[in-house]
Amino acid sequence: MILIFLMIAAPLFAQEEAEINDSATNEADEFPQISFGGLLDARFVRTDETGSWLDGELGKTRYGSEDSGNSELLRLSQASLLISAAASDVLSARLQINVDADPDELDVRNGRIDLIEAFGSYRPVLSSSFRLRLRGGIFFPPVSLENRGPAWTTPYSITTSAINSWIGEEVRVAGAEFGAVCSSGGTEVSLSVAAFGYNDPAGTLLAWRGWALHDRQTGWNDHLPLAGIPALQPDGLFPRQPHYVEPFREVDGRVGFYGSGAVRNRYFELNGIYYDNRGEQTNFDGLQYAWKTDFGGAGIAVPVAENFEVLGQYMAGAGKMGFRSAVNIDFDSFYVLATARFDSHRISARYDDFSVDDQNADLAADDNREDGNAWTLAYIFTVLEKHRLAFEVLRVKSARPSRTSMNLSPRQEEWLFQTSFRFQF
Repeated sequence: MILIFLMIAAPLFAQEEAEINDSATNEADEFPQISFGGLLDARFVRTDETGSWLDGELGKTRYGSEDSGNSELLRLSQASLLISAAASDVLSARLQINVDADPDELDVRNGRIDLIEAFGSYRPVLSSSFRLRLRGGIFFPPVSLENRGPAWTTPYSITTSAINSWIGEEVRVAGAEFGAVCSSGGTEVSLSVAAFGYNDPAGTLLAWRGWALHDRQTGWNDHLPLAGIPALQPDGLFPRQPHYVEPFREVDGRVGFYGSGAVRNRYFELNGIYYDNRGEQTNFDGLQYAWKTDFGGAGIAVPVAENFEVLGQYMAGAGKMGFRSAVNIDFDSFYVLATARFDSHRISARYDDFSVDDQNADLAADDNREDGNAWTLAYIFTVLEKHRLAFEVLRVKSARPSRTSMNLSPRQEEWLFQTSFRFQF
């Protein structure tokens, strides 16, 4: 609604100003502004024999085997439309829409064309060293240090870390954020707080699937499949839960919040966040449960040399659902990424570690324990600025006892090879 208001109001603001002063300056004549952009990402993928979680399995990657053996796939992995509108230097809006072109073998996912972000921003400058930042709508909370590219993509690799893969899956807010930025002596400090709704089921995937590594962004109306684990069977603990999660849904009517901060200068960038959806864990709206999910995270990016950078991020949190916390997990993950760029070439290597600790692990019908790690190696070649060719190898090792309920080995080692060609417009 904010985006629509801004796009409608911007021309009216400009018209009113012209009527008051026909000799408006060139700067005033520059508004309103509306720009269009986007990207297309085509992919060649070679998988091992492991099934993907997007196909109702318990694998950790976006793409998996289609016939119980190695598979070679051609996919349009991302198609994004980006619209930016500005009514003035301080008043603007942004919209991202994605097209989901991946096959939906389970006929679960909802909406082939879906909203990723839509928000309006107001950024008044109060002095040379102090400004405010306000935004309202649907947006990602400020967690990721990886996803700095257009359409919430990463410039370092194809696959994002386990932390930011989960943010792209289950964490999106509909609300308002208020922030302040102070600059002095080459250092910028920012603080923000937000109130939001429509993220009550966050945590469902971490409990019943565990962590994953990929670059897929969940649309606002999307459904993500859940594997046929015992807890979700007709005779299981949660027979009313569909075999999918709808992450961006308001279940309990309660308002969540987060607080975040960042420090930036020429030597490092540091950020931190505490997020709490304040879910009423006993609520069920007939389709989805509310989860009481909260987490804290911190990240740092250090430019070690002119062409070399190191990033690290850590997250830890907890999720509870049901009467007497029938599901009760603690989760944590960290990654370390090293990247080097030489002209049009970039090489990146990342190590991820992740785990889920089930406080009710003695409940055999719903054992959600998990432990794993992953290595990612990526080479990226940028052609003519708007074209990007990338090659990536991803290896994930994980142990999850609940796999035995699906006649799978609890320990899996997965390999995924991807070649991506991206066109940005």
